[in-house]
Amino acid sequence: MASPSGILTDFFNSPRRQRRFFILSATVLALGVGAFLAMVVFRGTPNAFTDTLSNKPAQLYHPDKKVPLSKEEVALARRFIKTAVERRDLNAAYTIVHPDLKGTLTRKEWDTGNIPVVSYLAENADTAAFTVDYSFKTSALLEIDLVAKPGKDQRPELRFYLGLKRAGGNPNGRWLVNYWQPHWKPPVPQAVG
Repeated sequence: MASPSGILTDFFNSPRRQRRFFILSATVLALGVGAFLAMVVFRGTPNAFTDTLSNKPAQLYHPDKKVPLSKEEVALARRFIKTAVERRDLNAAYTIVHPDLKGTLTRKEWDTGNIPVVSYLAENADTAAFTVDYSFKTSALLEIDLVAKPGKDQRPELRFYLGLKRAGGNPNGRWLVNYWQPHWKPPVPQAVG
């Protein structure tokens, strides 16, 4: 029985077989180059950059006109902090939270306290000022610095983002809280030398 290398040697010893192999290889190469040119050069790639790059700051598109923050929005934000964030009245908090935040949690599940809202016992929930990142007819994003009650939290002061959204995206819908996240980064340990 001949070894595999012997079979290949016998196959390529014939000039006719070498020529056929060369023609087959050249055909496969030509088809590959043709497919590449058809897909990339003539049609372009689907993820090609179509716009030119710019050194100007990005402009966020929002079809609504900016509006001042209303007293109703501020009152809702404070109520959310007192009920959901401080875990004082989760049942009342359920009615002021948008589905974007509570997801598919039922009222019974929400009332257990295992909710997607970072808890924080704030000393200044009634007096802390809000910084308005944006305020439109149907949505708003606020920042608030909360100070922990003495002895209640390891984080003495923490900044939070609070989002508000009108129910159903309707300009006349009632305001609901749809976002709550701390603006916190874990400390990076210093190298010991």
